Amino acid sequence: MQQIIDCISQAADIARRKFTAGEQSMLLDIFNGTLLTPGILGQHIIAQVEDSFRLYPGEYEGKWSVDKTEMTEKINALDRYDAALLELWAVGFWHLNPEAVDDYLAGRLNLGSAYTARLAALDTISDRLKKTRSSFKSGEIANCWTELDRVTERLRG
Repeated sequence: MQQIIDCISQAADIARRKFTAGEQSMLLDIFNGTLLTPGILGQHIIAQVEDSFRLYPGEYEGKWSVDKTEMTEKINALDRYDAALLELWAVGFWHLNPEAVDDYLAGRLNLGSAYTARLAALDTISDRLKKTRSSFKSGEIANCWTELDRVTERLRG
């Protein structure tokens, strides 16, 4: 599973690098709160970008220093595979840590690294539970269950 997630993350990273930091920031911005529809994956991005420019003239150009014409041309030139990866990349950001935008844009934070970190947290909790098995420590066990619930919820999220 980890290998598949890493592969998708790396492919998305390659696709996003076709865009400037400002253009990437705009994509993150306009995909905030977006629910993707699997049957049309790779087709959301064109509508999202065009609607953003049409509904909010000048806002994204000013906010993210993007050129409307260049951005629209780049989006329209994407094949459906890269468009789908960019959609997943942009929506995925909001499920990770929206405060770590610089790390996300730099590629230090992605779906693969977040998944790995959460698995490591589960391993740590599991080790702590094993250590408390021999000497009953209800407080420590309760703390572990609380952390386990939190990490499990983030994996589902």
